[in-house]
Amino acid sequence: MSGKIFPLLIPLFSFLIFSCTTKKPVTEGTTFVIVSHSQEVELGRESAQKILGKEKLVTDPRYTRIVKETFRKLVEALPPKHRDGYKWNVYVLDRKEVNAFALPSGDIFLFQGLLDFISNDEGMLATVLSHEIAHVILRHSAEKITMATLARVGELLLLNKIPPENRGLAREFYELGVNIAFLMPYSRQQEKEADAVGLLLLFRAGYNPQKAVYLWRKFTEGFAKGEPPEWFSTHPSSERRLRYISRLVRFLEENPQYISEFRLPAKVMEKL
Repeated sequence: MSGKIFPLLIPLFSFLIFSCTTKKPVTEGTTFVIVSHSQEVELGRESAQKILGKEKLVTDPRYTRIVKETFRKLVEALPPKHRDGYKWNVYVLDRKEVNAFALPSGDIFLFQGLLDFISNDEGMLATVLSHEIAHVILRHSAEKITMATLARVGELLLLNKIPPENRGLAREFYELGVNIAFLMPYSRQQEKEADAVGLLLLFRAGYNPQKAVYLWRKFTEGFAKGEPPEWFSTHPSSERRLRYISRLVRFLEENPQYISEFRLPAKVMEKL
């Protein structure tokens, strides 16, 4: 990178941070995103079409009926300002892994292996779906795009000052450090937010919140021994999530105003 270009990046970087700071949905905190809501939804739809073009879907009504009905209840329970503007769809992929993921468009993908793991239990299914819906309305994909972009800019700034022959090693150390110190902790925080907001939605839709506790106890018993150390993971440990969700259920039962208002300030979550 030219020495003339390098000094221009710092004020540009500062301008981006200032101009792209916005209020976070539901948690009322501050977030920083460099993509618009419409761009985010379009990216999600493009990704969904690619997935649907190469993955096999489950069509067995024993799976699809309960998934679609549970998903419908949850989406309808969202306040309109959080429900509108997305392309809400749910799909079951013919894969044996115990997994699920959401795209920023509102497209949710469940794996058949997950449904088998929870024995198609509607309450546990609602827990998973509400968690994935929470990722969407919290704009976590936009945040991840932003964080990845910031990390890339930081890498360029660093490597600009390092001799070319040393840049390969410097890049490896930088990427490892950024992942452990920033990207993974940020991802764990997003999972905590999605757990909390997903639980809000679970309450609003009329599901038994103890199903969330039961689900995470089941995850803990089934997978905790094989998990990597939390500091080297994008997700909190199953045991930590179980404790957090148990506390959160009690808190929301004692403070139902947060459910009716569909908000859970970050400062409240930090105390739980």
